Amino acid sequence: MVFGFIFFVARGCVANQQSTQVRKYVTSADSFLSDSSNAGRGELQGILGNAGGDPARLDDEALAQAANRTEQQYLQALRQEEIPPEFDDAHHYVVTALGVRSQATDELVQAASGDAGGFTRELATAVEDYRTSDSIVANYYIPAVKHSLETAGQTSDQAYLEEPQSFMDYGALGFDAAPVSGTASSDPNALHGVQVTAVEVAGKRLYSNGNVILTGADEPTFAVTLGNSGEVPETGVEVEVILNTSAERQSESKTIARIEPNKVATVEVGGFIPGELDETATATVEAGPVEYEKRTANNTLTGRVTFGI
Repeated sequence: MVFGFIFFVARGCVANQQSTQVRKYVTSADSFLSDSSNAGRGELQGILGNAGGDPARLDDEALAQAANRTEQQYLQALRQEEIPPEFDDAHHYVVTALGVRSQATDELVQAASGDAGGFTRELATAVEDYRTSDSIVANYYIPAVKHSLETAGQTSDQAYLEEPQSFMDYGALGFDAAPVSGTASSDPNALHGVQVTAVEVAGKRLYSNGNVILTGADEPTFAVTLGNSGEVPETGVEVEVILNTSAERQSESKTIARIEPNKVATVEVGGFIPGELDETATATVEAGPVEYEKRTANNTLTGRVTFGI
């Protein structure tokens, strides 16, 4: 009887702890998005509005600070560790949205040193990217969180979810204020496709069915280059590297915020535990697939990594 009572109390404590962790994650994710919108509407929008589309009138220092703020917000979300398992998918969308905003703002900084025409084009591209990030939050993150709360049996915590706010007031910048119903990357009629174009391990090229020998202080860090062979930009492209050593199967993932058509992007994937001395492990690199992609044969590269002296 006493044992049963102790077990009941312990189970209740665990349930309360899990409930608190879920609520803590929901509020922290909401804080990420709220801070991001504040950076866009309260800081970046003022900088761009005061310039009136003329890069010569931009406050370069303020713009660089805004870009740094969006990057720090992205990195903070990327490095968050205390994520309840049922919220892994939802958090992926938060990281992707903040990554898109960070990259678009950084490219605005680069364009600010150019001519007015080039900056105007880059600003239009950035606004499209910002709207894509808004869509990721509204159409993917929010439904994923609601589903996760239902799975965790905590639908009452949906009250902690705030209505997502767009990154900026695009109408105030002279762009169509109406929300975009769909972006080019979600067009099912366009050609979509990403592919693994190159992989390096510790700076050494890994070919399909090839072998890289790591020696000395070499770390099993993978530099993965993806190409966009489609007709439209692809956002939130996931890259997964699987390393099968004799001890365990290890998997690490990173997300590329955006790849333009006929362009490439590279991301580093690390954090792997090396295998035993002279062990040869199978390494598999997987890209995407992206939405509406039909040909996926070139989305995967498999090779081997040998842990030498």
